[in-house]
Amino acid sequence: MSLPQHRFTYRIPLYEIDMGQAVYHGRYFHFFELAREALLRQAGFSYPELVAQHFHLAVVEAVCRYRQPVRYNDDIDIITTIPLLKSRSIQFHHQLFLAATNKLATEATLTTVCITFAGKPAPLPQELREKLLAFSGKPKG
Repeated sequence: MSLPQHRFTYRIPLYEIDMGQAVYHGRYFHFFELAREALLRQAGFSYPELVAQHFHLAVVEAVCRYRQPVRYNDDIDIITTIPLLKSRSIQFHHQLFLAATNKLATEATLTTVCITFAGKPAPLPQELREKLLAFSGKPKG
């Protein structure tokens, strides 16, 4: 069974490009952050709502595989799924495709943990958890 997906589209601006004429490797995490925020908005719980409750999602693990370069003015699609949702953490899986060819360019799995502004781990807000469960099609429990 495939997981529900969120699609985020973006055109690569010049400022994302390094001297090798491709997106600098560290900038991909910026794209993944944009895609995660868009997924949260679509699920019905925006990141500002999380911050208003004095919480933050801290990335605690990141695994990224770069398959081919992304260049200036490329249109990209980032497909994001939530393979794992726990009481305090969310795992996001991102696949970045070149829109023109539909080729997978980069793939990353990021695990986030809900923390307070003081840096202490905390349970995900119940409303966020319920909306993500509904988005992912998983039963509550």
